[in-house]
Amino acid sequence: MKILISYACAGVGHKKAALAIEKALAGHSGVEVKNIDILDYTNAFFKASYPNVYLFLINRLPTFWGLFYYLLDSRPVDFFMAPVRRFLHRLNSKKFVEFIKMTNPDIVVSTHFMPSEIVSGLKQKGEYKGKLINVVTDFIAHSFWMANESDYFIGAIQKTKADLLRRGVPEEKIKIMGIPCDPVFSISKGKETLMRQLGIEPGFFNVLMMSGGFGTGPMRDIVMRSNELDLEARSKIQLIVICGKNELLFHELSRMSQDLKLKMKVFGYVNNVDEFMEVSDIVVTKPGGLTISEALSKTLPMIIVQPILGQETRNCKILTGYGTAVQANTTEEVFDYIMEFASCPEKILGTRTRIKLLRYPDAAKNIADFVNNLTL
Repeated sequence: MKILISYACAGVGHKKAALAIEKALAGHSGVEVKNIDILDYTNAFFKASYPNVYLFLINRLPTFWGLFYYLLDSRPVDFFMAPVRRFLHRLNSKKFVEFIKMTNPDIVVSTHFMPSEIVSGLKQKGEYKGKLINVVTDFIAHSFWMANESDYFIGAIQKTKADLLRRGVPEEKIKIMGIPCDPVFSISKGKETLMRQLGIEPGFFNVLMMSGGFGTGPMRDIVMRSNELDLEARSKIQLIVICGKNELLFHELSRMSQDLKLKMKVFGYVNNVDEFMEVSDIVVTKPGGLTISEALSKTLPMIIVQPILGQETRNCKILTGYGTAVQANTTEEVFDYIMEFASCPEKILGTRTRIKLLRYPDAAKNIADFVNNLTL
């Protein structure tokens, strides 16, 4: 059986989800798996502009992006815009269309709406007869995900199912299995051992700060604010900052750490986020779908900062509603929450207990099993 996994690298999360499913499928015999970024099968201009326009909007014009997101999610607007979007996607993805026709995979698993829409269009025209599985990588879907010819939609939680039903997806097509992250996040490697390996000093309340794969968010402002804490607070906490691919942020924070009045370790892009989460007591992060899934798998309480208007504000609302996270609107609130958690172990314990209501640590494995057992 030939399985194609496809994503669009407009943010690291979609790729991570695809890689997690690929890794889980590796344990099955009789399957041939290929994992591709659809942008590698588009023209050069589209490949360069697609992620860059997205990053520009969320970093420079977040309000505009949010309005754009919600506007295109309304049914009347989507009714008129969806055909235009699908036409443009297919026009710029001719190599991907030819790749599907040439390789003719038995199953396409998509962790981004763009390949889903294109493959759905091919199915509608009878140009592809395999199965299409949509893996929604946020708690609440968007109209972009509504590829009509999808055989299955895999969602994160029961609220995802309710949303998909509201959008007209038949119940038999919906499977709730969680947002897939690397199975390593469900494995404990031992906190004390990891702290020694990572160079994290013991005896502190460890605050992991993550800025996403592209290093976005208010990390610099939060670090600067830490100097204003009182002596008692500074003596209790240790910051562990992961800057992602933002080299400028990494070098700036590395310089700042020399004059900082509290403990801080700064890292660039890392492939062992699971280990950093295991040694941490809480994480300060933006609520991207994959980061959420990873933190939930590690039962790590979250302080959410600057959610992107749209998909991330929806994720944030659900997380805070379940009591698995708190949202800080200012840098002052970030440290208010940190000290509240640091001084109250019962709050950490209660939050971890509620996290278990949302976590699907075996999501990637369960999705791989489901895909492997499909009757073609």
